[in-house]
Amino acid sequence: MTTDLTSLWVPILFSAVGCHIASFVLWAASKWHKPDVSPVPDQDAADAAINALDLGPGFYMLPCSHDKEDWKKPEIIDRYKRGPWVTINVFPGQPNMLKNLLLTLLMFFVISTGIAYLAGSVLAPGTEWSKVFQVTCTAGVLAYTFGGVINGIWFGKPAGWVIRDIIDAAIYACFTAVVFSWLWPGSPVLPIT
Repeated sequence: MTTDLTSLWVPILFSAVGCHIASFVLWAASKWHKPDVSPVPDQDAADAAINALDLGPGFYMLPCSHDKEDWKKPEIIDRYKRGPWVTINVFPGQPNMLKNLLLTLLMFFVISTGIAYLAGSVLAPGTEWSKVFQVTCTAGVLAYTFGGVINGIWFGKPAGWVIRDIIDAAIYACFTAVVFSWLWPGSPVLPIT
């Protein structure tokens, strides 16, 4: 027997909102992620250099070429060996905090819905809370963790940032699992001792 997704709307909503609040605390209300990004020492010079390149919105890498024949040229090989190796993310405009907060909430809602769908397809109503916790926490870790790790591998996110992202993911996954375990249809409330 499975659990209908519509019966899981309360834990979906609570876990999404709770993870969003945790994300806000970790990123904005605390200094937890402060070491992740450093200011450029001479911001005026950096502004001038980037403006001189006239880059449109996008994600740029240096050195970079989409032509694999370029990577056989001695000057390109030398450039790659000596560095620097840089990524530049040019936004299309000033970041919109309200829009980003709403999109983050939507992301948490979509992930919580996916976790609910997975858990509901393998767990029946009345399943013991520890089994609900196991399934939903595992799904949460998978959903929240590995995108940040891949960005660390391929796009040079510093190891400390990746580690903090993994810890954030564990917090979101555990919070989600506690909510689903507590509010799983037909299960008693978690015993509090």
